[in-house]
Amino acid sequence: MAHHSATKKAIRTSAKRNIRNRTYKSRIKNALKEFEQAESRDDKEKKLRKAQQIMDRAAKAKIFKKNAVSRRVSKLYKQLEGTENQAEA
Repeated sequence: MAHHSATKKAIRTSAKRNIRNRTYKSRIKNALKEFEQAESRDDKEKKLRKAQQIMDRAAKAKIFKKNAVSRRVSKLYKQLEGTENQAEA
């Protein structure tokens, strides 16, 4: 058990951050699953925008780095464009 007050506070802070980080990460995973399972292109676009909002908030809260979020979102938009091309073929 910790004896110093600073160490006790660090443990409390770490636990709070752990909960916050897990919440954001699970929300992102759920949003991405919804994006993958969407049927129509319009529905996929809506789900992608929702996922992007959640990821941007996570980057703002310093859970993910800004460039990592940007890279993931870019990859998802490319994936969305790929589904459009497949529907035309």
